[in-house]
Amino acid sequence: MTEYVVLLMGDAERWWDLTEEERRAGYAAHEEFSARLVAGGHRITGGAELHRASEARTIPPGTTTVTDGPWAETTEQVGGFYLVETDDLDGLMDCCVLLAATGDAVEVRRCVTPQERAS
Repeated sequence: MTEYVVLLMGDAERWWDLTEEERRAGYAAHEEFSARLVAGGHRITGGAELHRASEARTIPPGTTTVTDGPWAETTEQVGGFYLVETDDLDGLMDCCVLLAATGDAVEVRRCVTPQERAS
């Protein structure tokens, strides 16, 4: 099976400003996403919801200085991710539509395998 990372990107602060009801609906969409993945023969191998981007600590490229906040100065930040193993990328993408419906952009990227690193 091939491993993919599903990156969830959106407004860095929007999620934190939602009402409890809106948040419950968002979590329900993620539960349905997970259930559809399993039903479709995909396997979730990892993932996490991330805290606010404003809580990030960053080391800019080419420096040794640690700064507060995200590296990119943009409202869109990575808010979470899933690691998914599958042989059906199209099926994975069909499931990802559920996450995009919550208001975040979804980017799916194939992970580099140990064999690819060795070559």
